[in-house]
Amino acid sequence: MILHPKNQLNLYGYDTHLLNFINLYENNKMPNSVLISGLKGSGKSTFVYHLINYLLSKNENNKYELSNYSINVDNFSYKRLCLNAHPNFYLIENSDSEKNIKIEQIRNLINFINKTTYSQDLKIILIDNAEYLNLNSSNALLKVLEEPSKKTFFFIIQNNAYPILETIKSRCTEFKMHLKPSIKKYIFDSLLKQYQETNIYKDIVGDFYFDSPGNLLKYTFLLANSQIDADEDKLDLILFLIKEYENKKNSELLAFITTFIQKFYNELCLNTDRNNLNGYLLRQSSVFKYIYDMKKFNLYEKNYLTLIKETLINEKR
Repeated sequence: MILHPKNQLNLYGYDTHLLNFINLYENNKMPNSVLISGLKGSGKSTFVYHLINYLLSKNENNKYELSNYSINVDNFSYKRLCLNAHPNFYLIENSDSEKNIKIEQIRNLINFINKTTYSQDLKIILIDNAEYLNLNSSNALLKVLEEPSKKTFFFIIQNNAYPILETIKSRCTEFKMHLKPSIKKYIFDSLLKQYQETNIYKDIVGDFYFDSPGNLLKYTFLLANSQIDADEDKLDLILFLIKEYENKKNSELLAFITTFIQKFYNELCLNTDRNNLNGYLLRQSSVFKYIYDMKKFNLYEKNYLTLIKETLINEKR
């Protein structure tokens, strides 16, 4: 079970970012509206929750531990935030049942902003998965962002694979979180150690160098749960992943599936003669086009997945 970012007590790979933000805050230079953009699963939300804990816990017992970049589980603000009951903090995010962030959530935010806080006169608003703001909620948020008070800070987190209104961006100072491959590997290795996960697909970092540490961790748990040898049984693994996608509709899985289909056809091509090679390459191209069309047009998904499965199964006959 992967922890929610607010419960991730340790911060990996964001030391410099955190210190830079703290320096801005301590010198009264931190923007009131901050947009954090980057890949999904890159640790943006975890980073922001650590920054928020630093800000809220400054004058409390068991305050944020900068020496090892960790949240103290006994800290008052951490406990209240986990219960969604901190008077200085307000969270807006999409739920599993409701993909969109609705205008009612922004209206409730306005009520929070107008209330007094119990200490510091500090208000912190976190809007996670901002790409799920619909047009009405986006327009309502614009009005809130126009004139924030001096001690009110907005942290807006966006998966940069999806757009948000340019007018929202224009009211924020954007920080693009791009992780170098060495940092991504460090974060991933640290997470594996934290979760004590040793059963990993040996080529996962090399095959998915473009992906985020959080997604790599999800893939690792998924492969472990499948109990399928990713090196020996690629067809069974692909069929398992497709079934997972059908059940969960997790778009990140499509990249995972595509990579293993590529490896599946690479093996077929390496172990065949020239007479069969062109046929494999043509069918591989067709499978990739099915995936591309499915993502681009969001139509006939069930039909495309059936065609992909039938094509792959027929290759083994």
